[in-house]
Amino acid sequence: MHVLIVDDHAFVCVGLKATLLDEYKGIDVTTTDHGDTALTILAQQNIDLIIVDLFMPGAGGGFNFIAMLCESYPDLPVIVLSASENPAHIRKCLDYGAIGFVTKSAPKDALFDAMSRAIKGEKYVPESLREAMPDVAKIMDEVDSGADVDIICGLMTKRQMEILRHITQGRSNKQIARDLDLSENTIKVHVSAMLRALGLVNRTQAGILGQKLGLDDNSKAKT
Repeated sequence: MHVLIVDDHAFVCVGLKATLLDEYKGIDVTTTDHGDTALTILAQQNIDLIIVDLFMPGAGGGFNFIAMLCESYPDLPVIVLSASENPAHIRKCLDYGAIGFVTKSAPKDALFDAMSRAIKGEKYVPESLREAMPDVAKIMDEVDSGADVDIICGLMTKRQMEILRHITQGRSNKQIARDLDLSENTIKVHVSAMLRALGLVNRTQAGILGQKLGLDDNSKAKT
């Protein structure tokens, strides 16, 4: 696993890198203190997970950077690491596509838990903050608890269900657009609407939900 850490505080990068190297065998950790450098690294190297400080000075950080990361790399798990415990900040990051939010005051096990969940496409939010965010991971919890699949599928249009099936089967937006004879932009709009309807944050989670619903098998897929 190759992890990229983006934080403008050198001691955070050094300490976090040491912690990850101590916890995980065979892990590669790259660090940088600016968003622009992070983008260069992402373009040149295979990164499996990125941990990003929310508030960095200049143009290389902030919500816009989180949104741009999630838009440009929809299959890359993004964990936000921040001193902020403001529920509005957390929700905004998740709405933009981050798969996890870990506060810098949390114990290191919280980050390990977030990383483990992120690799599996599962959202992570600190337990202490979930009461302020009751909708986080709601749809996954409903599926895991045996909720009626028809009710969950009813949250989507027929077209969105069709696109979810394609996502579950590993197709990109470009491939889906070609298969459905639609523009790639139209597919992006449908995907965004579907994620909002389901309370998910990215395609990885959508694919996992699709697997739970049996959409990876054409013989089981509902339309």
